[in-house]
Amino acid sequence: MDKLVSLYEQLKKLRDAGVKMKDISEETNITSSVLSSLYSSVLPAYINSISGGNDSDYALNNALQQVNNVSKRKLLGCLDELYDKVCHIEPRLISGKSNSRPFLDDIEKESIKYLPNAGIYTGLYQSYSASSYADGLKVEPYMISSIADGDTLPKVYCQNMAGDYYVGVGLFSPFQIGYLMFNEQKRLQLALKVIYLQLPIIEYPEVIKGIYLTHDYNRNPIARRIIFVRQGDEIPLEEFEKLRTEVILKEKLTGELIDYYNYTCGQNDVIRSMMLISPDKGLKELQHEKQLLKILHFNGGDQ
Repeated sequence: MDKLVSLYEQLKKLRDAGVKMKDISEETNITSSVLSSLYSSVLPAYINSISGGNDSDYALNNALQQVNNVSKRKLLGCLDELYDKVCHIEPRLISGKSNSRPFLDDIEKESIKYLPNAGIYTGLYQSYSASSYADGLKVEPYMISSIADGDTLPKVYCQNMAGDYYVGVGLFSPFQIGYLMFNEQKRLQLALKVIYLQLPIIEYPEVIKGIYLTHDYNRNPIARRIIFVRQGDEIPLEEFEKLRTEVILKEKLTGELIDYYNYTCGQNDVIRSMMLISPDKGLKELQHEKQLLKILHFNGGDQ
């Protein structure tokens, strides 16, 4: 029965932080009327009764007599789950929520539930994918960091060809789906890079495969296969900053790098388009684009 006292304390913290009862109701799937009855009548009466020396069962029975919409059997049956959900509500995400950005709010709220899943993917990785300007294998370092206090999304890092590293966020769900999201340009510019990962069901996997969406050097959108191979635990950021991305030409590939190339750099593994100027962007323009891409492919252009 002590959990009833803890439940009241958690509800009080949320209410004191400005969280509305209807928002708590949405997060817990308990109707607002029942939560209001618990918070304003049942739980205070229960606490007063046990503080006066009554046993918990007697105190709860008397407290429930004050309302007609709370069942003792249902309350005790869902108490553990209700308490757990209330404890996972972030006041700053709920009370500061604005209807102007529900999509971003929902992502941040859901990500908190999946933070334990992110821990098994932390570490340093080497990625392999097709190069944007040569027939070769792009080798790029990535790092998934441990969760820091206050984080709702784990930080992720990657390096570009110029030696600059970018900071992004990761989302790792328990449904074998993960996302790494970066902005590859300066803060005042927007150039998103999104990597979709197909997560293995084993913990601390050595290899993760995925598909990423980005752009080439001419800002043409492309989609590619990518492989992440774990190198070990995460390293200090100053050491990660010293790592470099490189492109190994096809003729210089050896050993397992050839297998990585064959998986990620096949002719049918790259989806891309071109930025063509056309007043109406009609079907003829799309046909022209396909013809140019075919020519580039046969001439050994971008992979």
